[in-house]
Parts: sequence; C-alpha cells; structure tokens
Amino acid sequence: MASTTTTQTTDRPPTTKETFHFINDPQDAINEAAAGLTEHNANLSYSPTHKIVYRSDLETFRRDHVTTIGFAGGGHEPMFSGFVGPSFLSASVSGNIFASPTATQIFEAIKLCQGPPSSSSPGTLIVCGNYTGDILNAGLAITRATAAGYKVRFIPIGDDVAVGRKKGGKVGRRGLRESLERIREVMDWIAENSGTIAVAFDRVALPNNIVTEIQTLPPDTIELGLGCHGEPGLRQISPVPKPEDLTKEMINLLTNIEDKDRAFIPFSKSGKEEAILLVNSSGSTSDEVLARFAELAIKELRKQGITVVRMTLGPMVTSLKQSGFAFTLWRLPASGKEGPITRDEALESWDRKVETASWRQ
Repeated sequence: MASTTTTQTTDRPPTTKETFHFINDPQDAINEAAAGLTEHNANLSYSPTHKIVYRSDLETFRRDHVTTIGFAGGGHEPMFSGFVGPSFLSASVSGNIFASPTATQIFEAIKLCQGPPSSSSPGTLIVCGNYTGDILNAGLAITRATAAGYKVRFIPIGDDVAVGRKKGGKVGRRGLRESLERIREVMDWIAENSGTIAVAFDRVALPNNIVTEIQTLPPDTIELGLGCHGEPGLRQISPVPKPEDLTKEMINLLTNIEDKDRAFIPFSKSGKEEAILLVNSSGSTSDEVLARFAELAIKELRKQGITVVRMTLGPMVTSLKQSGFAFTLWRLPASGKEGPITRDEALESWDRKVETASWRQ
C-alpha cells in the first residue's frame, strides 16, 4: 500500500507523510502489475525476469507472422502491456518506472518473438517513444540481434508537437500478415502524419522509498505541452481557460501548417481532410471530462475542414496518476490516393477487432 515515513524532530511532534501511491516496494511495482494483468487474461503470459508480457500463442503465431514489440519505461500503463494480444502487439517490454528497459530485456523479447534465428522467420518490428534512453538501448539490442541472425526493424515514434523542430534539434520529438518492410513503410507513414499535444494541472511524483515532494503548479494554473515524465511544456496558463478556448489552442497546435516549427502533420487547406482522434487520460482524468473535450475537438476540427471519422478515448498512455489529458490526431490518406496505406486499408485496420486487456474499441 502507500509507503509512509515518520519524521522526528526535537521541537515539533512526529509527522507522517505519504508517497501518494498505492504500491508496495517500488522495485516490485512493475512485476506485480504485470503479474496481475496476465493472471486473469488467458491470452497473455509473462516473463518476470525481463518484464516481458507476450501473447500466449506466440510460439505458433511467430512462425508465419511478423511480430511486433512495444517497449517503454513503467508508469505509462496501459501502454504497452495493455495492448498485447491478437491483432495488436505480440509482446511488450517494461523498464522500471520512467526508466527505459535495458538492451538485454529488449534482446530477450526479440528472441522470444522469433525463436532460434532462422532465414524463414518473417521478422520483428519494434516501436517505442522517441526518448534518448529508449533509442540507445534499442540500438544496442538490435545490433546484437542482427549479429545473431534475427530480422528486426525499428521505428521510434516522436509525435509530441509541443517540441518544435528548433527545440527538438537532432533528438527529435518526444515521446498483420505482411512483409516486415511493408509494415515498416506503413508505420513510418503513420508516424509522419500524427501528432499529440497534452495539458495537465500537475507534474508527477515518483513512487520511491523516501517521501516525494509533489511537484505542483501555482493555483488556477495549467501547463500546455507538459511531457509524460514531467518535462516542461510550452507555457503555463493562468487562469485556466474555458474548455472551448483550451481545445481551440490545442487543436491549432496540431493543425496549423503555417507554424514552421511545429507543422508536423501535413494537413492541406482543401477542406476535405479526414482524421482519427484519440483523447487520452494521463492518469486521473475521467471519461466524462474526456468526452466533453472530444466533442469540442471534433467541432473545432470540423470548422477547419477536417472530419473525424473515428474516435476513441480513455487512459492509453498515462503518467502514473497525473491530472491531465492529450489529443492525438492521425491524418488519414486521401481517398483514391496511392501510398504505403490507403484510406480504406487504414480504416479496416483500425476497425479490426483486437483481443487485449486495455485497448478500447
């Protein structure tokens, strides 16, 4: 349960403070969470040594399918462990809270997804957020895997429009039965046509064995563009704007092609664009609040000539129990336009039924 500590001084009575997280030992938090996730899901299995959640039929599935691995530090659940299962990820790898999994963990997941190296293996696609530790450890793991004879492709996803080109620099933005190359082409296209912007009332307090100071913003203040580990955002806003005004500013950050620093999604001004919208809770924001912002976002996008044809909301990528939310927008291919994936293929893939613990359809 929530860790506590008592402080004794000579001139004041003992005081008890909490780390404000319902956990036991922080070092065991990820293993305990993953064990609980897989205990009641027959589709899932768990390797506690390397913190790998994988689909239970992986040994047979991997023979004639490209396998997919998602990895990240802990504390962002349900990403990625909650998305493992038929028609979604083959496996996920978790590091400790807000810490990248090691290269050894990722390499073990690759071996689990392919078995012994074989020229007949369809291969594995690995995805993660665009964070330095994740990229470095993935690079080391993939180098080892390639040298051992495994087929691997890697796509880091940098969708945060709060980090512009000037600020991102060389680092970049934060955070199927097909051939491996075909899937990589599709994933590259999706990454290039997606963007995310977040807002929150607070940063996050890490669960640890000492009392954690809760990092708070000033009263009646929100931070726009806050990162999922508490990285500074674009700016703090006070007083808190009306939901309509906040939504308009957030959507404009995603769609404004005149902003050369943040125009990552190549929207046109044709008035005939289509998109898929995700409204994400960063931890403690309720579905009721998300639904209201989803409605406002759809209305604002319609004003800009962008029609939302699919939408989902809920906790997908969290920051422990942070109070905030985010919009993610995926620009769909135009009807009849050739490319790595067509509009109809994109919607067919989106609508395909998945069997995971956490993805909402």
